[in-house]
Amino acid sequence: MAKPIPEHLYERYLKILGWHLEKGGVDYNLYEGKHFLCAIKIIHAKGKKREVSPASVRKTERICEQMGLKWPPKKK
Repeated sequence: MAKPIPEHLYERYLKILGWHLEKGGVDYNLYEGKHFLCAIKIIHAKGKKREVSPASVRKTERICEQMGLKWPPKKK
């Protein structure tokens, strides 16, 4: 079962993979270069705590699995 990940940690993982997030209409869009991968939801709790939703973490994990990548990625 996936758990929510703090946004800064999720973005660090994406940087290792060479992916990036761009703000969409409501959600964020995940890209590999210019290739769209999926939409990502970032949940905002009270205060400044921002986390990537568990469903979005699972989506990212599935995409990595399909591409033959490991999630979460390890720095080489």
